[in-house]
Amino acid sequence: MNKKQIGKLFILGYQGEEPSSEFLSFVEEWGIGGVIVFARNLNDPLQLPKNLKKIEEAAQCKLFTAIDQEGGLVLRILSHGSLFPSAMALAATGSTELTKKCYQAIGEEMLSLGLNWNLAPVLDINHPSNPGIGARSFSDTPENVAKYGIAAIKGLQYAGVMACAKHFPGKGHAQKDSHLTLPTIPYSAERLKSFELFPFIKAIENNVSAIMTSHVFFPAFEKTENLPITLSKSVLTDLLRNELGFKGLVITDDLEMGAITESYGIAQAALKSFLAGADQLLICHTLEQQKLAAETLLKAVETDSLASFRFEESLQRINQAKSKLSNENKNKSNIDELKAKHEDLIRIISEESIKFLSIDSNAIPIKNSSDTLFVLPLISSLVQVEEEHKDKSLANIIKNEFSQCLISIYDPKATKEQILAEINKFKAQNIVFMTYNGHLFKQQLEAAREKSKDCNNITIVALRNPYDLFECDFAKTKCATFGFRTPAIKALLNVLKGNLKPSTNNWPISSLSE
Repeated sequence: MNKKQIGKLFILGYQGEEPSSEFLSFVEEWGIGGVIVFARNLNDPLQLPKNLKKIEEAAQCKLFTAIDQEGGLVLRILSHGSLFPSAMALAATGSTELTKKCYQAIGEEMLSLGLNWNLAPVLDINHPSNPGIGARSFSDTPENVAKYGIAAIKGLQYAGVMACAKHFPGKGHAQKDSHLTLPTIPYSAERLKSFELFPFIKAIENNVSAIMTSHVFFPAFEKTENLPITLSKSVLTDLLRNELGFKGLVITDDLEMGAITESYGIAQAALKSFLAGADQLLICHTLEQQKLAAETLLKAVETDSLASFRFEESLQRINQAKSKLSNENKNKSNIDELKAKHEDLIRIISEESIKFLSIDSNAIPIKNSSDTLFVLPLISSLVQVEEEHKDKSLANIIKNEFSQCLISIYDPKATKEQILAEINKFKAQNIVFMTYNGHLFKQQLEAAREKSKDCNNITIVALRNPYDLFECDFAKTKCATFGFRTPAIKALLNVLKGNLKPSTNNWPISSLSE
C-alpha cells in the first residue's frame, strides 16, 4: 500500500485563489482523490481551470473537482456565472422541466470552469425550525422533494456533471445546525423510512452518482449514543448499501464541522467514517488535519484487514465513477457565453417563482412616490452576498425601479425598538417590509406588526424562507421570493410595478397552500 493509493479517499479544500506550494506538495505526495472549491478560491473564476490543472498535475491522476453550487443562498460562483434560484424557488414554479433545465445550466457552467461534481441537490425535507436548510430544500413534503430532486439530478447528470443527494438520511427536521453542534432526530425507523428516506430512495432508483452523509444522530438507526450517521456502519453500510441497494459513491459532509469536532478528532472521524462505509472523506479547510487524516488511514489500511477490505471496495467505486467523468464543456462555451445563454431561463424561473399568500387589491401596483417606503434587511450581516456587480445592493436595485420611493435599511439581528427607530425616520402611506428569516429573528416581524398599527397598507415580502408569513396576520398582502439574489428581486419588483400578474399557485410549502 502506498500514499498515492490512500490519497484517493480524500476530497480536500484549499485556501486562497491559487493553491499554495505546501498544498501542492501534499497533493503530489499523496495523490488525493479530488478537491472542493469554495468562494474563497473563486475571486476570479476564470483562473480556476488553470489552478485545477496545477492540482491535477501534482496529483498525477484524474481528479474529482467538486463544488456546492446549489442555487439561491448556496452559490460559490458569484461572479461571471449565473445567479441561479434556490431549490424552493424552483419548486414554486411548479415545473420539473424548468428545474431540470436549471440544473443542466448549472452543470454546463461548472464544466466550463473544469468542475465535474456538484454536491447538490439537497434532498432534506424542510421544517420551519431548521436553521440551516430553509429554501435550500425543495419543499416540506417527501413527494415534492423527490419530484424536484430527481429533476435536478437528471439535469446535472445530463450535462455531464456528477450529482450528489444530500444530507442522507435527511436532516430537514434537525433543530440545530450541524456546522456548530450535533443535532438529534428522534423519530421511529418506520417514520424515517416513509418520510426522510423517501427522496433518497427515489434518487437511488434514478441512478444518482453520489450521496452525502449528514452529521446527525438518528437513534432509530444507530444504537451508539450520539454517534453521527457519518460514522455509523449500521446506516452507511447496513441501511444505505445493503437495504437500499445504493452502488454509487458515499461522501461525508465536511469532517471539520462542529457536530464532528466537538466529540472526535478529525483524523479519528475520517477513519471511523471510512470503516463505516464512506468512500470519499471531505476535509475542507485545514492542511495539517488533512495530512493527519491521510497518515491515520494509511496506517489502518496497512495493519488492519477490515480497513484493507474496505479500501478495495471504495477504490473500485472511485475508479468506476472517475471512468465516467468528463471535464470537457460539451458546448465548448466559456462561462460568460453560457451566462448570456442562460439569462432568459433565470428570468423565467425567477418570475414564475414569486408567490403571494394574500393580496390586497389596492396594494399592487406600488406607487412610485415618496408615499412608499421600502424597508430592507441588511442581509450581509447574516450571509455572504457578493455578486458580480457588487455596487448593485438591494437598495440600488429597488431605486433603479422605484426612483421616487423611500428606503430604510435595518439589521435583521437588531431589536424591535432599533428596527422601528430606523423605519420611523420616514413618513409614508405605503410600506413594503422585506424580512430575512423573520421566523428565526422574530424582532423583524414584531417591528412590522407594531408599524402596521399606524400604516394600513403594509406588504410583507419574505426574502428567504416563506415561514415568516405565518406570523403576519396583520398584513393584507404577503409574498415570498425564496431568495435574495438579483434576479429574484427584479422579478418581485416587476410584479410590484404591475408588469406581471401576482401568482398564488404552486406553493412549495404545504401548510401555506392549504
